[in-house]
Amino acid sequence: MNVGLVLVAAGQGTRLGAGMPKALVPVGSGPTARPLLVHAVERVRATAGLRHVVVVAPPDDAALQQVRDVLQEHDGPLRASSHPPGSSGGGSVAAAGSPEPDEAPTLDVVPGGAERVDSVAAGLAALPADVGIILVHDAARAFTPPEVFERVVHAVRSGHPAVVPALPVTDTVKQVVGAGDVERVTATPDRAGLRAVQTPQGFLRETLERAHAQGRGEVRHTDDAGMVEAAGGHVAVVPGDPRALKVTTPGDLELAARWVADDHAEAEPLLVVLAGLPGVGKTTLARAVCRRLAAAHVRVDTVEQALVRGGTPSSEVGPQGYAVALALAADQVAVRRPVVADMVNAVPEARAAWESLAVDVGARLVRVELRCSDASAHRSRVQGRVADIDGHQVPTWEEVRSQDWSSWAGAELTIDTATTTVEDATALIEEACR
Repeated sequence: MNVGLVLVAAGQGTRLGAGMPKALVPVGSGPTARPLLVHAVERVRATAGLRHVVVVAPPDDAALQQVRDVLQEHDGPLRASSHPPGSSGGGSVAAAGSPEPDEAPTLDVVPGGAERVDSVAAGLAALPADVGIILVHDAARAFTPPEVFERVVHAVRSGHPAVVPALPVTDTVKQVVGAGDVERVTATPDRAGLRAVQTPQGFLRETLERAHAQGRGEVRHTDDAGMVEAAGGHVAVVPGDPRALKVTTPGDLELAARWVADDHAEAEPLLVVLAGLPGVGKTTLARAVCRRLAAAHVRVDTVEQALVRGGTPSSEVGPQGYAVALALAADQVAVRRPVVADMVNAVPEARAAWESLAVDVGARLVRVELRCSDASAHRSRVQGRVADIDGHQVPTWEEVRSQDWSSWAGAELTIDTATTTVEDATALIEEACR
């Protein structure tokens, strides 16, 4: 039986207060920030045996197009299924033309309905006829680990026509009546037999279709398993996962953002190296980028003045300052902390050292060359600089003009600070880091 998935992403996210459909709300900050829907699709697609995904978007045309655009941008071209939608005839699978086991699942987008049950029905109708097992998943549970999907699919294949993942209830639950600020407790259920249900919920196709045919319009069901129960079916339970949290409130969004930051930190360290003559705006830009990326700022001016105060001869400060800065950056990226290195980096040896460091620690390297094409503006900046480090002697305009400079071959970005604002330059670097 091929596996298809209905990803419900039609919610408006009113409780998040983001002013946009919940699925489009960005999670995280800096280069790791992506819409909730993109995180959901990324984890969904890791499911073994998955052949088709139908994303159910908000029904209005503007939001529907936004969902399509987001998926095109982050996930590549949408691959619509070549199989006709509709009933599979009791769960039978059309073998001819089925995708190969290692083929990526197709991805379609359809408009949802006024209620969740209407959205699921729209996704169900759009699944091709070769799908015998259907998963229904909330995009708001975007961080559900792949093993939860595997457990649900395995249980359905093992003979359970309806399966849900769930966690034991750890709080004491009270049943109450009344209204207003004070209610009355009528019962205290034994929490040993209670479960907090999550998604994805898995079904044999005929089981889900029968439940929808019998249950729509009668009662407002909050999940598809409830519709199966109402239709007289049995629902099995497998272990869920805390990361299958439904992102509903701003607090949930903050927690999800920390997960994203932790996952990214473990995946790949980031090293941004700024290069440019004094006065082009390296430190101002470095500080702005550090705030956006939550990165460590390694500034050679600070290092060199610390060496001077420690007694290092002036003739040795330059080479030693760069060596110490490299060592500091290496320690930071080793613990997966993003680093923004702020120094002139005029000579090939200094540039090669950063490139070697990135290779050694497996860091993503973003080399940024800063220039100021307006000589009068550059001169004004240099002459107006005031040292912000105790003992630091800022260079004169004559000293800056006398320095040799050549372009950094292979740099990911070259930014003219005479025509680019700090905000725009920060955005360019942030995008390059992605």
